[in-house]
Amino acid sequence: MSRHSQATGFDIRRSAAQRLQTVLTGAPFVPFSVREIADPRDRALANKLVTVSLRRHGQLSQILNSVLEKGMPKRAGLFEAALRIGIAQLLFLPDMGEHSAIHLAVEVIKKDRRAGRFAKLANAALRNVQRGFAVEDLNPKDLVPAWVFARWEKHFGEEAALGMIEALLAPVPLDLTGKPTEDQTVLFEKMGAVKNLGQSHRLEDRDVSVEDLPGYAEGRWWVQDLAATLPVHLAKPKSGQKVLDICAAPGGKTAQLAVTGAEVTAVDLDGKRLERVKENLDRLGLKAKLIEADATNLSTEQLYDLVVLDAPCSATGTYRRHPEVLWHRREKDIKQRAQLQHEMLKNAAKLVGVGGQLVFCTCSLEPEEGEGQIKAFLHKHGDFEVVPVLKEELENWAEPILEGGFLRTLPSMATPQKGSGMDGFFAARLQRTK
Repeated sequence: MSRHSQATGFDIRRSAAQRLQTVLTGAPFVPFSVREIADPRDRALANKLVTVSLRRHGQLSQILNSVLEKGMPKRAGLFEAALRIGIAQLLFLPDMGEHSAIHLAVEVIKKDRRAGRFAKLANAALRNVQRGFAVEDLNPKDLVPAWVFARWEKHFGEEAALGMIEALLAPVPLDLTGKPTEDQTVLFEKMGAVKNLGQSHRLEDRDVSVEDLPGYAEGRWWVQDLAATLPVHLAKPKSGQKVLDICAAPGGKTAQLAVTGAEVTAVDLDGKRLERVKENLDRLGLKAKLIEADATNLSTEQLYDLVVLDAPCSATGTYRRHPEVLWHRREKDIKQRAQLQHEMLKNAAKLVGVGGQLVFCTCSLEPEEGEGQIKAFLHKHGDFEVVPVLKEELENWAEPILEGGFLRTLPSMATPQKGSGMDGFFAARLQRTK
């Protein structure tokens, strides 16, 4: 191995360890951008090292408990992150080489001011993993927190719960929502994307960044998971309708609404996230009125034909793309978020005109943030009723439709075209009757 390749390998792993360290301390994982790592192969490798470490977080924790007799050292800088990445490469990325996994992890630790004194400990731990662990001996249930699996099993059954664990390790495809133009089919076929449902298309594999895909610069599509498209798909916005999009960022649903010709007002509490909505709409050539406001006390001069509330939630349904959410959340967090959703939903109802519709959705797998939320709302709001979701509206895809007419997708579900998985989402469509 040349000095250049050694240095490159070191720099990639140090960057990956630094990024993983921020996630271990509670931050969400943000993939490396072209501005951070210019070379696409290096960038892909750094992102892969962090992603595999996060997906395998639970199993890695069990391994670390076995090989570190005295536990994880305190105030040890990049020690834990570099060690996790080294073990992840050893066990789950064997084609990259066992020697480089150990050598580069130890080098990253040696050259870190706080971690350096634990280099020998890291080397011994990695050697023990190399000699004593095999992937087939690891327990799949360790991939998620015990309380998470127990909830999945209780609410969805053991088969679905095990399927959701498998979904954690499966490659995550790229879903694109296109503008409804006549030539979009040709564009997506050129990319190798397959139709999901409605205007959603799926790209299972890609060799270039999103920005380099055909049609991006021209604003012909945007990135949006299939499950996230369904609430607006069910809302059926029409040209000229007055539509309110609450908790709009990053703007996928705003774009879905605006492309129909509806008069869209997009609301979000975070001004910086609203700037991202504007950037996305500008690229797409779409328009919406943007308002920075708190959804729990938002008031407007008019009532709306359609209100879409994509409420803040535990986001447990997004774990395929953000595995860290399962480890950052606690069961008590669900109750706190459910209370916030209750306040938002109650206020959103005031903004719906008679005969208008309210679509509530969350990217959560927790019934308290879905079915339970709507049932509690309907108990106190006799002027609203459920408009049941019908399989014909989903191109005869019946699997996500719950008893009571609600919609729930699971990461273990196949898409209508038998594609691989999607985010976990809940949606309910309500109509104001008086």
